[in-house]
Amino acid sequence: MKKSSILSVAVVLLLSLSLIGCSSENDRPYRGRGPLLSDETPQFSDETMFTLRISEPWFYESLHYTLKSDGTLIVLYYNDELGREQLSEERMEEIRKVFSPEKVYNMDIGKEDEMSDGVSRYIILYDKDGIEMDIGGYELRGGDNFNRYFQKLYDLMEDDYTEQFAEKLRECAAECVTYREKYMSVSQN
Repeated sequence: MKKSSILSVAVVLLLSLSLIGCSSENDRPYRGRGPLLSDETPQFSDETMFTLRISEPWFYESLHYTLKSDGTLIVLYYNDELGREQLSEERMEEIRKVFSPEKVYNMDIGKEDEMSDGVSRYIILYDKDGIEMDIGGYELRGGDNFNRYFQKLYDLMEDDYTEQFAEKLRECAAECVTYREKYMSVSQN
């Protein structure tokens, strides 16, 4: 092979690689931690509808909620279960009017911001095998529809039962301690 042919092939390869590099992951919709999900909609779980996970700076800790299809609402502090309640059929109907796993899965959520101190919101879906699909991100830009949708679902989870845990979180924030430090370390000793 001639030197000019090798040089031509090298230039074509470099141009091809640079074009591929221009298609940044930031140009595509972000679906959450790990690799981007495929465009094919999965079969969703019949057992678990979703988990709402919000992470805020420690001084304003949040509850996470998992809602089972049978109406069982599980209140979580990080991965620790604090309690559960059975939602009424009327409340479940209200949630079903708002929630659609297909809508969440295909939602344009915007891009993550590069801030170092902010809020991340995830709506975690489950496939038929129980594998989690994290939809959301950290300080989403252009994700106003996602953020409003998340907040609407989060508000639907809150009631007198969950408010007792939220009140304890606010109490901890006022005392500059975490919920884990104040309530959970006592029960673990």
